[in-house]
Amino acid sequence: MNLKRFILTTFLLMLFFPGVTCAKEEPIIYTVKQGDTLWDISQRFIKDPYYWPNLWSNNPAIGNPHLIYPGQKLRIYDGRIEIIPVGEATSEVAAAVVTPEEIFLIPTYGGARSFVSNGEVASLGTLVDTVDNRVLISEGNTVFLEMQNLAATKPGDVYELFTLGEKLFHPAEEKKFGHQLSDHSIGFQTIQLGTVEITEVTPTVAVATVIDALQEIQRGAKLRPYRRIPDRIPRLLSETLLEGYILTNDERHLAMGQWDVILIDIGEEDGLQVGNELDLFRERHATEQADKDKKLVLPDIDLGDAIVLEVRPGFAEAMITRTTNLPLYRGDQVRTKVK
Repeated sequence: MNLKRFILTTFLLMLFFPGVTCAKEEPIIYTVKQGDTLWDISQRFIKDPYYWPNLWSNNPAIGNPHLIYPGQKLRIYDGRIEIIPVGEATSEVAAAVVTPEEIFLIPTYGGARSFVSNGEVASLGTLVDTVDNRVLISEGNTVFLEMQNLAATKPGDVYELFTLGEKLFHPAEEKKFGHQLSDHSIGFQTIQLGTVEITEVTPTVAVATVIDALQEIQRGAKLRPYRRIPDRIPRLLSETLLEGYILTNDERHLAMGQWDVILIDIGEEDGLQVGNELDLFRERHATEQADKDKKLVLPDIDLGDAIVLEVRPGFAEAMITRTTNLPLYRGDQVRTKVK
């Protein structure tokens, strides 16, 4: 009888007071820093950048779904985030320490490699065949690769597969040459298809397995060594002021916005480094009502910020981390933030 009463009592406690039977979860108390977004914080602490709409919908006081104000406090649990109302005491002891180094790291969300320069084209490998007559190649299939440097290829190497898309021209060249641009391209946009891993190297071709297929893969696909973009990149200020142009973006959109990956015409030979922060801007011209006799030099139009993800000869890719109320376009300018 006592046992039955104990079981019934325990059941009722669990039903009506679930916190009685569970240890209290200690949250992390995080203070929002300049430039933080709900996307960043959701990715950083609960590994799910797509969680932020839940946080936003439960807190209608947040007017912009990406930006929250510095000094705001968040209570972070395992798998969920709560915004602490202004003035509420935070008696909880943080369960983990957020170091200054982590604050200055940003998620890269996979980055992008959506461009190949004219100089790189000659070094690309080619998927020449597979083991049967199938037209479309998919994940797990064995393929044969023609390599430009077969001697340097070894089992375990991973390559990205892609096709060459539209030719890309520098915005300054477009203004200069107009429609006569056929001989002035700087490279090609690329369409990512997947990745392959080398399993064997024969005297004539490399043998590989398709380990990831993003789209339909066919013979003739090009390949280059796969370089994984780190999950997080430290923010770095440049030693020197470098200026350049936005050439395109990985999605080939006409207008660009936050989290788009852009291609810029500054490269490793210029001293640009992964992690360098960039100002995005547009030259401001005097209005038609201004005095035409005066050569006015006006402040540039602020368009946002970006961070460099990958640097190559002549070019680099960067992710837009902040925007204003203005869209960005090809031909808008970038410059490094300096120490």
